[in-house]
Amino acid sequence: MLREKKISRDLDLIGVGSAILDFTPVNLGVALSEVQGFVPSAGGAVSNLLVAASRLGLRTGFLGCVGDDEFGTLILHDFQSEGVDTSCVKRAKGEATGIAFYSVDKEGERHYIFYRFPGYSDPESALMPDDIDVQYIARSKAVHLSEALLRKRSSREAVLRILQGSRDHRVLISYDPNVRLALWGEKKEFRDVQNAVLSFVDVFISTAEEVMLITDTKDVDEAILRVTASGPSTVLVRSGRHYRIVAPDLDVEVPVFRVKAVDTSGAGDAFDGGFLAGLLKDWPLTKAVELGGAVAALKVMNVGTRKGLPRLEEVLDFIKKMKSSTM
Repeated sequence: MLREKKISRDLDLIGVGSAILDFTPVNLGVALSEVQGFVPSAGGAVSNLLVAASRLGLRTGFLGCVGDDEFGTLILHDFQSEGVDTSCVKRAKGEATGIAFYSVDKEGERHYIFYRFPGYSDPESALMPDDIDVQYIARSKAVHLSEALLRKRSSREAVLRILQGSRDHRVLISYDPNVRLALWGEKKEFRDVQNAVLSFVDVFISTAEEVMLITDTKDVDEAILRVTASGPSTVLVRSGRHYRIVAPDLDVEVPVFRVKAVDTSGAGDAFDGGFLAGLLKDWPLTKAVELGGAVAALKVMNVGTRKGLPRLEEVLDFIKKMKSSTM
């Protein structure tokens, strides 16, 4: 009998998505038109997730594109300072890096304006199937993606190559769509692409609103059933009060840690990074969810999408203190 060749998994997690520059407001509690200034910092949903996971001890890498400009250089330097591998990042020639400005209202909720212009500031669409090194993917335990690279046909084909390569090499596939519906042409195309991706996915993470949008239903339970029927064996739905995790022989809710939110930008990314860190460390699912929830709580108490993302010792101490305070 032939023995399967053992692949060295020298990465824990590869992120596939966008890397943009966030402009964080210097004053909070006002509309975007009343913000007095902004501070630039590296951002992007999957990028934030990788930084969160890296700080928790995972070996991470980013697979995607940045612009051929100084902002792209800033993002690469930031990744490298956080220990995120950038060996498979493509510099999109002639493209400017995407940027986003946001404000934070009095409840701590953020409000974004994104600037991406096809042919000028849209480096994500420059990722092509030939850019994908399947052996790089095979070196990782897991791949996580958002819908950012699925909006354009060119980069969509690259993502499908990543998904097929991940399946062929038994790499866990995690997906949090982080939907930006305004950046899609039409809802039918959006849902058709989602269904195609879900057939590859092992772990699906989303909000209640997004999972209902993707499955075209107004009932969360029905939406979860439709997702699991499409492929994922584990579904995690975030809400303001709890995290619901549905897996074989498991359907439970894990409470959200109650803290005073200053800035909710990047909260979902922080949760995903913490949850995947726990999952890839072989923690029980409920403990992995708890870790994700604690990382998100620590993040929302700080301004910016990455400020407050903790090291493992800090987040474990936070969990211990929060549990002891409720006893």
